[in-house]
Amino acid sequence: MYKIYKTIFLCVLFLGMVNGVVAQTEKIRQLEEQLRGADANKRVELLIAIADANLYAGEYAKAIDMADEAGDLATKLRLPELRANALNREGKALMLSGKRKAAAQFEQSLKILRETRSNNKTLVLDNLDNLKTLAQRAGRDREVQALDAQIAKVKGGGNLAETPPGSRQEIQQELSTTQKQLAENQNKFRESEAKLLAESQALQAQLAAQQAELEQMTQAQMKTAMLVMQQRVLLDSVYFTRGMDSLAISNANLALRESESNRKFNYAIMGVLLLLAGGSTYSFVRARQNARVLAEKNIIIREEQQRSENLLLNILPTLVADELKKQGRTKARYFEDVSVLFADFVGFSQIAEKLTPQQLVTELDTCFQKFDEIMAKHALEKIKTIGDAYMCAGGLPDGGGAQLRDMVAAAKEMQSWLFEWNSGREKEGLPRFDARIGIHRGPVVAGVVGSKKFAFDIWGDTVNIAARIEQAGEGGRINISGDAYAVIKDFFPCHYRGKISAKNKGEIDMYFVEG
Repeated sequence: MYKIYKTIFLCVLFLGMVNGVVAQTEKIRQLEEQLRGADANKRVELLIAIADANLYAGEYAKAIDMADEAGDLATKLRLPELRANALNREGKALMLSGKRKAAAQFEQSLKILRETRSNNKTLVLDNLDNLKTLAQRAGRDREVQALDAQIAKVKGGGNLAETPPGSRQEIQQELSTTQKQLAENQNKFRESEAKLLAESQALQAQLAAQQAELEQMTQAQMKTAMLVMQQRVLLDSVYFTRGMDSLAISNANLALRESESNRKFNYAIMGVLLLLAGGSTYSFVRARQNARVLAEKNIIIREEQQRSENLLLNILPTLVADELKKQGRTKARYFEDVSVLFADFVGFSQIAEKLTPQQLVTELDTCFQKFDEIMAKHALEKIKTIGDAYMCAGGLPDGGGAQLRDMVAAAKEMQSWLFEWNSGREKEGLPRFDARIGIHRGPVVAGVVGSKKFAFDIWGDTVNIAARIEQAGEGGRINISGDAYAVIKDFFPCHYRGKISAKNKGEIDMYFVEG
C-alpha cells in the first residue's frame, strides 16, 4: 500500500511540474508578443520580465541574453534603477548556471544603487544575499561575516552609500598586525646587533693576543719562520711546475684528437651538404609547382567567396551580414529613427487583365530593377516586395534627418522615371503603371527571420502607419506623414491635405510632396 501511495504522489508532483513549465512557456510567449510594439522604457521592463520567466523555467542562457539586452538598453536610456535590476537577473542566471562572473554582476548592481542613493531595499538585500551565498560556497568566512553585517544594517534602516560595516575594524586589525610584526622585526634586529657586537669584540681580543705573541718572538725565531716559509714556497712552485707540464701534455694530446675528429666531421658535413643540396633542389622544384597550383586554386576560392558575399549582401544588410558571418547568428535590434517607404501600383488587377502573365512579370521586373538602382544610389535598404508592392527603409542603423531627405529624393526619382516610362508605353498602346508612394518615420525592430532561407524584415507601428499612408495617397504622387514633414519641410515644398482617416489608425496629418 505504501508503494502505491508513493507512486501516486510522484505522478501528481510530475504533472504539477509539467503544468508549471507549460504555463511559464505561455507567459514567455505573451511577454515576447508585448515586446514587439512596446516603447523604449516599457521594452526594458518587458525584457527583465522575460528574463525572470526564463529563470523560473530553467532557461538560464536565454535569461542571460534577455538581462544583458535590458541592461544595455537601460544604459542608453539612462535608467540606472532598471539597469541595476537587469544586472541582478543576469547575476542570478550566471550563478544558477555555475559560471564565475555572477559576483561581479551583483557588485555592479549594488554600486549603481549606492551611487544613485536608491531606496530599493528589496533589490539591495537580494544582491547581498546572493553575494553571501557565493562567499559561503567559496569558504570565505570573513567575507560572509562582512556581508551579514551589511544585511543587518540595511534591514535596520541604514544607508547603503556609507562605508560597509566591518571595513574600519578590518583596517584597524591589519594595522595592529603590521605594528606587531614591526616590533618583532625590531627585537630580532636588536638581538642580531648585540650578537654581532659580541663577535666583533671577541675577534678584536683574539687579534690583540696574536699581536702580543708576535712582539714576544725573538729575532732568531722570526728568521727561522721566514726560512721555513721560503722552503714551503719553493716546494709549492715545484709542484705547480710539474702540474703545468702534465697539463700541457694533456692539452697537446687533446688538440691532436680534436684535429682528427674535425677532419672526419668535415667529411661528414660535406656529404650531408651534398644530400641537402640535392633534396633542396628537388623540394624547390616541387614547391614551385605546388605554389602555382595553389595560387590558381586560391584565385578560384576568392572569386567564389566574393560571389557568396555579394549574394549574402543582396539578401541582408551589411550590418546583419557581418554579424552573421562572425557569430553564426543575429539578434533583433531596436532602431529609434527609421524612415519607411511603401510603393503600390494603382489598378494592378485591371493591368493584369490586359497583359499575359509573362508580360506582367516582365513589366514588374523592369520597375523593381529600376527601383533597386534608385535605392542603392541613395544608400537606402530594400526590405521586400509583396506582389506589386515595394518596401524599403532608411536609417538602418544611422537614422537622422539626412536619410529621410534621401528617401524623399528617391521617391521623387521613382515617380519621375515612371512618368517617362509610361509616356513611351502610352504611344505603344500599353497600360500605365502609376504608383502610390507613402512615407513615414519612427522606431522599428529589425532582424532576420528563419534559419535556412534568411529573410530580413522590420516590424513595428511605424511600418503599419507607412502602409496606411501609402493607401491614402494618389497615383503618381508622394504622400507623407506629419512626422516626416517636420523633418523635410525646409528641403521640399509640400501641400497640406489635412487630417486623413487611416484604417485602424484614426486621423493622421498628411502632406503631398510637390514637384
